[in-house]
Amino acid sequence: MRWLARVALVAALALVSPVVAVAAGRGRSASPSAASAPQEREPWSPAASSERPAPTLGPDARRVTLGRFVTTFAYDAEHRGRAFNVELAAQAVDGRVIRAGGTLSFNEAVGERTASFGFARSVVLRDGMLAEGAGGGACQVASTLHAAALLAGLDVVSRAPHSRPSAYIRMGFDATVALGPAPIDLRLKNPTAAPVVVHARAHRGALDVWLEGRGPAPEVRLTSEIVGRVGYPRTIARDPLVPEDVVKIRSFGIPGYRVRRVRELRLPDGTTRRDVREDVYPPVPQVVVVAPSLDAARLGRRGAPSQATEPDEPAGPELRTEVEPTAVRPVLVQLRPSTLVTLPSDPAPRR
Repeated sequence: MRWLARVALVAALALVSPVVAVAAGRGRSASPSAASAPQEREPWSPAASSERPAPTLGPDARRVTLGRFVTTFAYDAEHRGRAFNVELAAQAVDGRVIRAGGTLSFNEAVGERTASFGFARSVVLRDGMLAEGAGGGACQVASTLHAAALLAGLDVVSRAPHSRPSAYIRMGFDATVALGPAPIDLRLKNPTAAPVVVHARAHRGALDVWLEGRGPAPEVRLTSEIVGRVGYPRTIARDPLVPEDVVKIRSFGIPGYRVRRVRELRLPDGTTRRDVREDVYPPVPQVVVVAPSLDAARLGRRGAPSQATEPDEPAGPELRTEVEPTAVRPVLVQLRPSTLVTLPSDPAPRR
């Protein structure tokens, strides 16, 4: 019967304006508008979660928000497909119960991200490059869930970072997911003695994920620090149709980073724990297209990506730069991210 629920969900989502992704927050979000958005949202249709049993925390249990994270996304006409996918994946994880000692698999919860399962075509990250495919936007739901789980004190059994910095979440907090011959999954374990319930809502550009369980919530301090940077290389393609005085940017470069994520926990029983993980985000090459006879020395320097606030536009003297329509311009958080970000544990209980 699961496919019937999915069909009903797709039909319900088709009646509302779809939604897509960009910045991060937590509890009281980094963006004031994102922080206040959940109180303004309309209730979700229960279509996707009606089959999930209601958890029992115990007669004397105090239900609290263990951890919460908010990311934002664009939901205009250009990003309609990706926005729709964010809503669909959020609905798939909303209401999931992680039993005491149990594990949640994102891939199992969301299922196939294909057109036959209702997902739209949008931009996806494939082999380190942007391409069109079905299911783009699911990774934002996985990343937001991963960050909320870290703040809730859950154990991360399996998680992989993206191949480049994401525009909607801090490096070290993201999580990529994929199906196919070499699946990549986000798996979370509930180490507590009571069930934990996952809640997720996406509406008008804000994706809110929070986990509820038996209180009191653990004290969590989460930091992400850039401990290494490397500039991006430049790849030069030759095209006889490009004029001699023109440099076309086919793909913008993004610096590479090595990031250390540290989580410090103090559990309700007084025990403490410190988790350390390092992620590597390889640099994304800049790709330019020039005439076959153009001397590469005329392109000028490649730029200093670790210091740049804008993508490097490589035109030298007497050269004109043009940006191809398909080139995606990086955002500031990818080019010049903060060296250190700290998130204290301060979940606000939802009623």
